Amino acid sequence: MKKNVSKIFIIVLFLAGLSLLLYPFISNQWNNYRQKKLISNYDEVVGEKVKSGLIDYPSEWERAEVYNSDLLPSVLPDSFAVAEASEENEEYMSCLNIAGDGIMGTVEIPKINITLPIFHTTNDDVLEKAAGHLEGSSLPVGGENTHAIISAHRGLPSAALFTDLDKMKAGDHFLLHILDDTLCYEIDQSAVIEPEDTDSLAVEEGMDLVTLLTCTPYGINSHRLLVRGHRVPYVPEKLADEKIPLSDMSFHTSYLLWVIVGILVTAGFILFLYRREKNY
Repeated sequence: MKKNVSKIFIIVLFLAGLSLLLYPFISNQWNNYRQKKLISNYDEVVGEKVKSGLIDYPSEWERAEVYNSDLLPSVLPDSFAVAEASEENEEYMSCLNIAGDGIMGTVEIPKINITLPIFHTTNDDVLEKAAGHLEGSSLPVGGENTHAIISAHRGLPSAALFTDLDKMKAGDHFLLHILDDTLCYEIDQSAVIEPEDTDSLAVEEGMDLVTLLTCTPYGINSHRLLVRGHRVPYVPEKLADEKIPLSDMSFHTSYLLWVIVGILVTAGFILFLYRREKNY
């Protein structure tokens, strides 16, 4: 009887440990699937509208550029703690919203192997699943005197998002897929700032800038990590080898590695208990 109880205990222990170990991996895979689904749905809707002649790309570009030129030279104080405005900015929400789902486009970072939808705003429901555009910054359509801010969480157990953004260095690149074009940005600086320090998010005269923003340090989130890039010509061949080796990836996003290690440790512990019981 005691042996049966011990066996049941070992099985329950193994299943409980396995479930805990698999949660981040399965959850991240689910979020990757959901992000790809959002992007594919967006592409499908846009493709149908293009075929039907319902999208005028030149007009969409012009509208976004006019919005940027009329934008006041101010930036919201903290993309993760923005008080809700009393009224939704209808013009902002409708710009670059050609599929009607709130997606502006996608941000792709080849080096850390992520592609995320970019939604309007940095509301909590957006940042739980994708990247968000900081309302008050330039729309991400490029051009002189623009500075778009793209924000995403870091350190969520259920999704990688911008967790490995700290691996990006000067000279690396990221891409924005907006409307019918791909905009390429080369990183020229990284900085860690206080949440209320917004000077580095301002427009710089004559510059075409995009900053990727997330929380730091990992798991503490008391500061903001800014990775800024300036616009350069998009040459796909230059980005072909721009991928971080698996050995340099963050432990936090090496989900499968930790599952394997965890299973081995759990199996070793159970084997130890089994042999100990057998010896008694």
